[in-house]
Amino acid sequence: MNAEERTSLAAWLLATLGWSEVEGFRRISEGHSREMVIATSTTGDRAVVRIEQGGVFGTDGVREARLMVALRELGVPVARILASDESGSVIGRRFFVMEYVDHRADAPSPVDDFIGRLHSMHGIDPTVDPIARVLDVPRGLTVRDATIAQVRRWSDVHRSSVDRPIELLERSAEWLTINAPDGERLSVIHGDAGPDNFVHDGERVTAITDWEFGHVGDPMEDWVFCIQMRGSRALPKEEWFARLTDITGIRIEPEIWNYWEAFNYFKGSCANLSCRRLYETGANPAPNMAIVGSAVHRVFLRRLVDLGVAE
Repeated sequence: MNAEERTSLAAWLLATLGWSEVEGFRRISEGHSREMVIATSTTGDRAVVRIEQGGVFGTDGVREARLMVALRELGVPVARILASDESGSVIGRRFFVMEYVDHRADAPSPVDDFIGRLHSMHGIDPTVDPIARVLDVPRGLTVRDATIAQVRRWSDVHRSSVDRPIELLERSAEWLTINAPDGERLSVIHGDAGPDNFVHDGERVTAITDWEFGHVGDPMEDWVFCIQMRGSRALPKEEWFARLTDITGIRIEPEIWNYWEAFNYFKGSCANLSCRRLYETGANPAPNMAIVGSAVHRVFLRRLVDLGVAE
């Protein structure tokens, strides 16, 4: 945020949250989809502001905040939403404000508790309100239909981010559509689950964060993404498998792993193209947008080739 935006946001926070004065803002460096700042009052109150960055990854902060409200109503550990500006009139970009949740960054991640909580969330019926309303879940949606809808969603992000569709991604989308598994149950899916996207007190998860990719689909999407893309920093792959089975009874069959591994690289490659487009158009000139949209995108494309999906 620039100085003018900080001044406008501070005034809005005073009027909306009832703070006496804003002491300052501190930007949180992690993450790409939202600019995040911690706002602190002179009396020690803190709140986290998540600000749109031009539609990075094709996500929508308003939808994210509404999903968080719905999930909290159902007992999922998420930060409480305090307020939002859905019009973008305050600082020229839409944002929402949520409570600050303390985090023990110095303590090991409570992986077992996270597995249990994510599994519990997957048991929520997304076909009834409030989830059905927020995520616009159609009647009669099957798990396979939901998976194919995600393939189409990320294909749309890919095509809207380039002047000419990338053939490797077009072929990958076709393979993912044809081979989409039937799945066992329709669930609420985080879409970016794993260590770094939850906060904890050293023993239990106090809030699952970063809900911009939330949707309905197959729980296997979350489990494979967690283990494949995020989990290696906490546990070896085989240890994840063992704990997942011990805690939930779930076993990931090789063909299911292969499908969702390919999907994750496809999704990542498509999402990263949105960063490159925002950088090239000047909508978001941050250097990390260029890196994610070029180097990381190519790494994911290479993985699709290695898996034989894009042949």
